[in-house]
Amino acid sequence: MKEIDLQVYTTSFDKIEELRNQDYVLVSVSGKVLGDIDYKDEVVPLRGFSTYRIRYHKQANDYLSCYLLYRQKLEKKGINKILEQLEDLKLKHNKSKIVLLGYGNGNEFDYRHIFAAFLQENNFNAPEYPKPIDMTIQRQLWKYDPYKEAGQDNLTDEYVGETLEQAKFIFAKTSPDNPHCYTLRKDFGNNEKFLSIVRHIRFFGELEEFGGMIFRCFYWKNYKYHTHPFDILDIDTDLINRHEIK
Repeated sequence: MKEIDLQVYTTSFDKIEELRNQDYVLVSVSGKVLGDIDYKDEVVPLRGFSTYRIRYHKQANDYLSCYLLYRQKLEKKGINKILEQLEDLKLKHNKSKIVLLGYGNGNEFDYRHIFAAFLQENNFNAPEYPKPIDMTIQRQLWKYDPYKEAGQDNLTDEYVGETLEQAKFIFAKTSPDNPHCYTLRKDFGNNEKFLSIVRHIRFFGELEEFGGMIFRCFYWKNYKYHTHPFDILDIDTDLINRHEIK
């Protein structure tokens, strides 16, 4: 790796006005800047770090999934390429410092803190501007799983598996590249039983990444079952997917 001479800081988007006329390149660690953000046209999205597909996890306060998926992006890119990318931005914009911007204020969850922690683990310091935040709180947030918090109804795997075996499943014709079937809540016959099954799947399911999202998958015999992350609350869930295990 070429020699890097970088000063990197992190802060929230509400500090843009204060920093925009100073010697900083304004960089978004979440991809394109969305929403009502002042001077967002002056912010450079960092390539390869869009969090658009993770937005449903964020809306659900599923910070565990957010952390796993964003951390995957960091590890895939690697520390050398990340620092080179930041160095290139510094030179391109003729500035001496980089500030990594995120949406969270104070100790709220934000991807920039995951980014800063990754840099720190690789012996590169990126302090928060204007003062440090409590990284202990951030690390606690990265473990937060709202579906564990919601609890489950003390069903057995056998009961859940046998109930799903008896359910009516429909082949998903619109997803030929991802063959699977689904059962609908309205066809399940018992609303409360359906929601109990959903809670069981989400509470006990194994976390698996697919298509840039995290799914909680319940395995039973030759199938695995999961719901969609964009069904933020259990009561919003309208279907359960089933994939055959080949």
